[in-house]
Amino acid sequence: MKRALTLLLLAACACCKLADEAVFTPFVYTDGGSEIVPDGCYSNPILKGFYPDPSICRKGNDYYMVTSTFQYFPVIPVFHSTDLVHWEQCGSVLDSDAQISFTRKKMNLGNFAPGISYNPSDGKFYVACTQVGGGLGNWYCTSEDPASGKWEGPFVIKGVRGIDPEFFFDGDGRTWYLTCTSPEDAGSSRRYPGEFAIVMWEFDCQKREICSSPRIIARGGARPEERPENLEGPHLFKVDGEYFLICAEGGTERFHREVAFRSSSLEEQFEPCAINPILTQKDLPAERAEMVTCTGHADMVQTPGGKWYSVFLGCEPYEGEEYFNTGRETFLLPVDWSSGQPVILEEGLAVPLKMKMDEEMKAAAAVNVIPAFDAANPGPLWGSEGLAPFAMTIRGSLDGRSAFDRRGRLHLACSGISLDSLDRPSVVLQRIASKTFMAETVMDFTPAEGQEAGILCWYDDDHYAKLVKRLDRSGNTVLAMMHRSTPPNDKFEGYRTERSESMWLQVSNVVLEGNAATLPLALRIEARTPEKYIFSYAVVDGGKTGEFITVGSPVDARTLSTRHCAGHQGTMVGVYAY
Repeated sequence: MKRALTLLLLAACACCKLADEAVFTPFVYTDGGSEIVPDGCYSNPILKGFYPDPSICRKGNDYYMVTSTFQYFPVIPVFHSTDLVHWEQCGSVLDSDAQISFTRKKMNLGNFAPGISYNPSDGKFYVACTQVGGGLGNWYCTSEDPASGKWEGPFVIKGVRGIDPEFFFDGDGRTWYLTCTSPEDAGSSRRYPGEFAIVMWEFDCQKREICSSPRIIARGGARPEERPENLEGPHLFKVDGEYFLICAEGGTERFHREVAFRSSSLEEQFEPCAINPILTQKDLPAERAEMVTCTGHADMVQTPGGKWYSVFLGCEPYEGEEYFNTGRETFLLPVDWSSGQPVILEEGLAVPLKMKMDEEMKAAAAVNVIPAFDAANPGPLWGSEGLAPFAMTIRGSLDGRSAFDRRGRLHLACSGISLDSLDRPSVVLQRIASKTFMAETVMDFTPAEGQEAGILCWYDDDHYAKLVKRLDRSGNTVLAMMHRSTPPNDKFEGYRTERSESMWLQVSNVVLEGNAATLPLALRIEARTPEKYIFSYAVVDGGKTGEFITVGSPVDARTLSTRHCAGHQGTMVGVYAY
């Protein structure tokens, strides 16, 4: 009897709308233009949208790649490929609230720049990461099969400092743990402001702890006399008996670049390679077509055939070099070793958006069985089975505030948690992956006093625009388009830890009269140009969608860009209930 009653209640939830919740049909995001990729070529970026700080490794014919998520949940998507071109997401490293404790911090803090490595000694993959701004600090997880989505951990590493960590497994069976940090953390002192060092500890995988003192293996950058800043993102390789260290420097904005060091032994100091930087776009003309900027934070992998490729972050701006909303994306280029050191792209050359596959890549792609993930046309954000792998929530899961019915609709509870609260609002988001796009859903929602629900563009707690159904002070049902942002920055800031002075730039109300107040509404966000986001709605009556009506003025997309907001992430779109 109890089981029958439970099934009856579940069936009822599947076909009706409960109080204090909004019901959304699957949210669909589509690119504003179709991309044509010539036969025998691949397209850059290989992961479009906010997929920064890529790290990659290989076992056999299988490649695995991870990227940063900061304050978003689940933590660190894991991608799998057999040809470096077609990628599928196979879960995330951390996907349970019990695994990690988020803090009430800005969105650009949290889980930074993971590194993925394969350990042939124990047959496990290791992902190391740092939670910045409180929480776990330096931590790692392991998996015997990342494609399964199963990870063990997190395991906290005590006694280490720094960000951008990675494990390096040497051929002699020893394991090393690398981070970038201040020289003071390794017992030295800074020679100038902004100087960072790459620090290394020996690590005991069985005891899960460091087993040596910290040692600086590189500091400052490739040209110390120029006092370069922010040496970070270390990745260590052993090639033909020599050790090569590649790092980013110059910050993650326009002066970002990748540099290389070498040493004959891990007991010796690494010295800059002869050719540096090995990747940058910082000095190219601002008026060039198909512009890519901010390149760096690279990692490398060797193919089964012996060739090398690099994944790295880059940005696709509009209006010159100034603005980008898609965030830091993941690109792929071959690595040239003809000079005896790695060179990803000769200085002065622009990152190509179309690349010819080499013969090995073509052969691998010809037998590929992985369906390529298209971030610009990824399919519904959710369905009857739940959220899509690329769906994101803020600072943890929805924690019982969501359900999915047999029609694929999302039932999202009104949480009473606002978007600017530094908390965990009822929000489901996905990355903007193109400069022009359209995103839409149909919402069925009857607001009570103080409640609202709808769609939104989101950058962080100070920068967002939303179109929500709510009650006004007179008790009328209205659609409100509300745009919140901050004054423009006077310089390009890529990192900000404190709240900004935000304000409402626009509040536009449309009174819903008659049946429009109770019928479902189709809600849409459209970017016909990179600079403007248009919010609109249409009444859905008897399954038929009426004419779309614009609410308010178009939102200035630049106020939701990394240039304006400061941070490491990109703009998101999705749904919200308060």
